[in-house]
Amino acid sequence: MSVASRKERYSTREIDIIVHGATGFTGKRVLTHVAKHHPELNVAVCGRSLEKLTAVANALGWDESKCKSSVFVVSDIVNENAKLVDAFSNAKVVIACAGPYRQCGLPVLKAAVEARADYLDLCGEPQFFDDALLSFDREARAAGVLACHAAAFDCVPAELGAALAERELLKNNTSCAGVEVIHTMQNISRANATTWHAAVDGFHAAASGELVKSRQKVTENYPEFKATKPPSRPKEWEKAPVSPGLLPGHNEELGLRTMKFVGADASAIRSSWRYLRSRKPDHPRKGARIPEPRLSVLIGMDAKDSMSALKVMGYGATFSLLARYKWGCNMLHANPEGFSGGVFTTGGPTQEELEKGRFTTYVTAFGPSSDLRARVKVSGPEPGYIATPILIVSLALTILDAGKADGNDLSFESGVTLPGALFGDSEKVYDYMRNGGVNFDVVDDFDDLQSPV
Repeated sequence: MSVASRKERYSTREIDIIVHGATGFTGKRVLTHVAKHHPELNVAVCGRSLEKLTAVANALGWDESKCKSSVFVVSDIVNENAKLVDAFSNAKVVIACAGPYRQCGLPVLKAAVEARADYLDLCGEPQFFDDALLSFDREARAAGVLACHAAAFDCVPAELGAALAERELLKNNTSCAGVEVIHTMQNISRANATTWHAAVDGFHAAASGELVKSRQKVTENYPEFKATKPPSRPKEWEKAPVSPGLLPGHNEELGLRTMKFVGADASAIRSSWRYLRSRKPDHPRKGARIPEPRLSVLIGMDAKDSMSALKVMGYGATFSLLARYKWGCNMLHANPEGFSGGVFTTGGPTQEELEKGRFTTYVTAFGPSSDLRARVKVSGPEPGYIATPILIVSLALTILDAGKADGNDLSFESGVTLPGALFGDSEKVYDYMRNGGVNFDVVDDFDDLQSPV
């Protein structure tokens, strides 16, 4: 049985993007960004509460007719699958904003695949990556559906910054021996507690062995991952980058104190490399015959500010200790503000705080010797709630373009994957992100270092 192409499928659907979880802290901002910056798109919303969805729609100025055609209420995503499929069946792309995804992500993805709607989410939870791959990748491929996780600050700047830097090395016929990603934040003081809850569950999954078990299941069910395992790095390649251990390190080029970044970036990058190798064994950048680079993902702090480093270490140690145990997770979930030093709050940052925030991510791709490097600087507004809508909408626009004649520069037509694998070779996605205000710049040197806080 033949499957209709994306172009054929899109031609029969009236809704360009449907935002599920549009009443949440991030979902509202994703919806507002689409409505404000892309009025040419027909957008719909979906969620549990008619009252809250109507309030969001009214804030956008939707009239009664628009609300009737574009507001979908599904109060129970587990037991009302048919209703959720119906809501998605007239949409081209689903943007899933309701988390934590380990608790409510799979039913939404299931409905999107059944409705044959392409799918993006904000998830930065590595175990969910594995669970979704195992549950729906084969089905999505058969249906011609794309599903991409981590289409947010976790993990687009790191993933697509790394891909761009590797591509720059490849232009000079140089292999990539290592990738270093250093995130810095400016004027970031608070975040929404939903992110904290996802981090607690994710760390517990890793510490308790749940993540190891899910990785084993992936290996068992995807023999092609083993068949395309990369060769070992040549011994003569320089061992760069060098990652700090438990204690902070120092990056001489940037003049930053560095610590391991505990987000999902490293897991996502490696998963993208693995997936790309298995789907495209002859890929010029990530093919099965190319050694896998060393990888280090770090957070950068002012080298002169020892107190901030000590605070991060102290709160980090407490978090990692408690998150190993179920009773500790309960404590962390009950008091995110107290255990994060006031950073994660139920209300999240104020609009004034959001407007002041910025991020800069420094990505270096190392060649086999120290004199061969490619550098990419990724910079933009506050990462979690202003840059993230720009990023996920840019990815959605690129998928929508794939449904047009001569519009596809994605790595695959279908499957459950991550940003680096799907979008790493796309030119359009970088253009969309730059036009939205998140810059990806190939530079010779990092000579305009922002002061991180």
